[in-house]
Order: sequence, then structure tokens, then C-alpha cells
Amino acid sequence: MSNHETDARELKNKGNNCSNSLYTAFLKDIKLSGNYPAPRSIDGKCGALLTAIRILEETGHSDKIEEFEKKFIRRFKYTKCVELMKYERRCNDYVGEAAKLLDEILNK
Repeated sequence: MSNHETDARELKNKGNNCSNSLYTAFLKDIKLSGNYPAPRSIDGKCGALLTAIRILEETGHSDKIEEFEKKFIRRFKYTKCVELMKYERRCNDYVGEAAKLLDEILNK
């Protein structure tokens, strides 16, 4: 696991919501605005997905958003919390995987 993935999972396990967990995991290494996106704030989408998009925008990688979304959907099939929660995975899995995918994209 990458440090961001580990940190995001640990933050989620400590009771932070998915958005704050992912954003905070990257905040220590990347200059970000500090404006955490609210979970499910856009069309009920997963907070980890929305946060990854915010991080890509804030780091000047808006051109990578579609790539991230495709990888997320390929991995989990859905983008909305209500759909994702139907499976045996936990939010921690979505947060961790989002961190891992973000690292792959940002470190290309």
C-alpha cells in the first residue's frame, strides 16, 4: 500500500468521513486549498470519488478526471454511495482504492 492509501484508510477507521479521509491523506504532501468536498454532495456520488476529482482539479490535472472515473468504475462498477453500499465492501475500501488510483495518476 502507498502511504496515501494507508493514511486514508487509517483516517477513515478513526471516524473521519470518506471525503476528509482522502483529502487529509494527500494534504500533507500536496498543497491543496483545504476546502474539503462534502460526501454525496453531487448527485449522490461517493465522497472518495468526489474528493479525488477535487484533488485532480486543485493540482492542475483536470485532464485526468475522466481517466480516474473510468478506473474507479472499472474497479467498483458504480459511482453513487447508494449503489456502492449494496456490496460487502466498506467505505474504507473505496477511500483506500481512490488514494491508490490517485497516486498512480499523479505519479505518472
